[in-house]
Amino acid sequence: MTLDFNVLLNTVATMFIILIIGFAARKLGYIDDKCSKYLSNLIICIGQPFMIIDAIMSTKYSAENIRTALVILALGTVVHAVTAVIARLATLRFTDQDERRISEFGLLFANCGFLGFPILKSLLGDLGLFWGSFYVIVHNIVTWTYGMYVLGRVRSEIKISPLKMVLNYGTTPCLVGLALFLLRVSFPAPIASAVKYLGSLCTPLSMLIVGGLLATIPFKKLFTNLKIYYICLIRLIVIPAAVIGLCLIVRLPADFSVFAAIMSALPSASNASMFGERYDISPGFAAHFVSMSTLLSSMTIPVMLWLAMRLFGV
Repeated sequence: MTLDFNVLLNTVATMFIILIIGFAARKLGYIDDKCSKYLSNLIICIGQPFMIIDAIMSTKYSAENIRTALVILALGTVVHAVTAVIARLATLRFTDQDERRISEFGLLFANCGFLGFPILKSLLGDLGLFWGSFYVIVHNIVTWTYGMYVLGRVRSEIKISPLKMVLNYGTTPCLVGLALFLLRVSFPAPIASAVKYLGSLCTPLSMLIVGGLLATIPFKKLFTNLKIYYICLIRLIVIPAAVIGLCLIVRLPADFSVFAAIMSALPSASNASMFGERYDISPGFAAHFVSMSTLLSSMTIPVMLWLAMRLFGV
């Protein structure tokens, strides 16, 4: 396993270029609050479900892949459980309840699809995309269950019921994708292409939204908010270090350990700003820590992966 740092840096740089375009579009009046909300709903309700289905359907069915998928599902569950505890403890002292909940949400969920997939591709090739697609299943199920519970603590209108835990824009596509995978269903070429195109909307639109929300923050506050740096420290250093340490303790195989390190070292998911926008939970603050963590991750991800690869002898 070799790490191509150029691919990693290029991926982060590409996302930031789109973010800057979103920033400029907001300043020039091409994106406003109404447009931003519409785009957020478009990603959550259309782009994300098709991205999930496409990721799962791109995996070849085999008995070995089924066994590996189960390992990845279990690993993803443990990583999210560890991260949830850290996120909860790290935000206990936040006095602003909106910022506290959206920060906990942003710490818990990493950008494992939009940014994680290109990095996995550079490290592990198609195997990385296969592992990543099943990790994203856990990510989305936790997002639409425990994640909604976290946000619901500050917004009474966000209610979770057993039915909503299954029928939502994250869990339902995961279950549909899994069913299609297990049944070995293949889409005709035009349908497969349409699914892929719709899923590909997520990355550019999410960065445009984050850039637009970032444009609403006074320039002097962009780099002077210590709370933002604190969130980035937890998301980019503390959480991956805890995951790496746990992998060492349980003696997880090297490849799976490095994979877990990759997924836990990623910056905050752009979902944080999109859900913040959708439910009016400090969307500007969310966009601030999402963009800052993405910027700083270009320096921290290589360091954390170098550490993991040295520790696990990869």
